[in-house]
Amino acid sequence: MRLLGALHGTAGQRPGFGHQLGRALCFFPVLALFAPVVWAQTPAGTQINSFAEASYEAPNGLIYTAYSDTLVMVVAQVAGQDIEPPRSAVSDPGMTVVFNHTLTNMGNGTDSTTVVATSQMGWPVRVHRDVNADGALDAGDPQVTSPIVLAMGATAELLVAIDVPGLATVRGTIDTISVVVTSQLDASVSDGLLDVLEIRDVGIVVSLNKLVDRTSATIGDILTYTITYSASGTNTATNFEIKDLIPIGTSYVPGTLRWNGTSLTDAAGDDAGDFDVAGNRVVFRIGTIQGGDSGTVTFQVRVG
Repeated sequence: MRLLGALHGTAGQRPGFGHQLGRALCFFPVLALFAPVVWAQTPAGTQINSFAEASYEAPNGLIYTAYSDTLVMVVAQVAGQDIEPPRSAVSDPGMTVVFNHTLTNMGNGTDSTTVVATSQMGWPVRVHRDVNADGALDAGDPQVTSPIVLAMGATAELLVAIDVPGLATVRGTIDTISVVVTSQLDASVSDGLLDVLEIRDVGIVVSLNKLVDRTSATIGDILTYTITYSASGTNTATNFEIKDLIPIGTSYVPGTLRWNGTSLTDAAGDDAGDFDVAGNRVVFRIGTIQGGDSGTVTFQVRVG
């Protein structure tokens, strides 16, 4: 995270005032470099007024008060950029891998930020806005093609998508994706991170997709959740399980577990499915799967 600070005076200064301002100018960057990252900026344009007061007793026995001129300072806009966290993943050739990150405007005013993502291996990389902040690349997540405008303290969820070539020769390689964000207000203020992507030499990867049969519901409605899994690769995976928590505000409908359309009981140990009462979740113990295998599991919940 990079953060720069400055403070401007707009009125005449008493002897010694300039020295105090100079100390303030030096102190803010030190905080940004060595203190824990805490966003507590004063908004740009804020006026800071100050004056001195003196009181004294004159020979006539009366108490008098004297005031200095009021000094008015205006907080200047400064830039601050933060993107986090760095991530890592393991994948196979021909896959699109997505890393999710959070961009934060750490400055004290609205700023525009450019985002540049680069693959060390030269593989295609795209940056998208994660509109629904689910960490997955959806059809409605637009690609970032221009600077992102954020207000003071605002955040943007980003998705860095890298297309792994579908070539056997990329197996066993490791790619590093550099993500750099830069302020348009002050190009010297930027932040960056490195994502690490490892391509399996020989292995298997399983993908999940979850859907629900309606987009809105009321008290008493029944929702059907469907989870589709698929395996790719040249190897075998063992002890494959799918676990899903029952959503808050709903309750599991007994006897609704299905695996590829076949009914399963709610009890543990007699077949591949069970409802874990203590964990308030459904569990599907598929077992062993191979590259190319796929299937679906379903269950129902009642709203309210």
